[in-house]
Amino acid sequence: MSISIQRAAAWVLDHYYSDFPVHNPAVLNLPKSILSKKASAFKIYSLGEENSTGNSTGQSRAMIAAAARRRDNSHNEYYYEEAEMERRVRKRKARLVVAVEEAFTHIKRHQDEPTPSSPKHPREVMDPREAAQAIFAPMARAMQKYLRATRQQSYHTMESIINHLQFCITHNMTPKAFLERYLALGPTLQYLDHGRGRQWTLVSEDAVTSALRQGLVFSLKRPDFSLVVSVTPLPFLALGEEFVDPKSHKFVMKLQSETSV
Repeated sequence: MSISIQRAAAWVLDHYYSDFPVHNPAVLNLPKSILSKKASAFKIYSLGEENSTGNSTGQSRAMIAAAARRRDNSHNEYYYEEAEMERRVRKRKARLVVAVEEAFTHIKRHQDEPTPSSPKHPREVMDPREAAQAIFAPMARAMQKYLRATRQQSYHTMESIINHLQFCITHNMTPKAFLERYLALGPTLQYLDHGRGRQWTLVSEDAVTSALRQGLVFSLKRPDFSLVVSVTPLPFLALGEEFVDPKSHKFVMKLQSETSV
């Protein structure tokens, strides 16, 4: 059964929203300290002296260019920048995990049975929303710093975090379950704003109603990125069957002269 490019594009988009991690362009950008660095620390002036020869001018420029290449340590800066980023993320993650674990210990599901309470410290019964707001305050700073370190602040608002916290509290979920959404990027559908549609453009050299074939390439474009799809057929599989009698599993011991018993 062959399907058209249009149907294949719709199938790819369905799986993109449900299986692919969300596209975060901030993670792909180089640090600003590297992007803003000048390629060379030299300026070359042509004084137009008549006594200077073209050969000597070319040699001096080559020497200056070589020195500039030696001074250009952008790759080293990028390496250390990435190492520092990983260290900072691990530190922020550890603080967030501890803060969330401690915050969850401050609430307890209320039982309907009457329990004695001290008149000096009466127990306040809260609904899930109020409980989420109460325990969010101790973890808010750690959460904010972690989201900034991992460049996820654009995907998680304070309101969305409190709503997720309320959901976890209502269903007796653990702190680890609450943190899973923030420790790793989830599928694109998780961050999709349902109030707006998502416009894609199908680009193909073949007619979009034609059937898929091996080697076909088409792309699905959005203003900020695109998905490039190449078609490769699955191999033909020949599956045989063989019955093995369970009673045939019998063994004997082979004894040799050097075998110790």
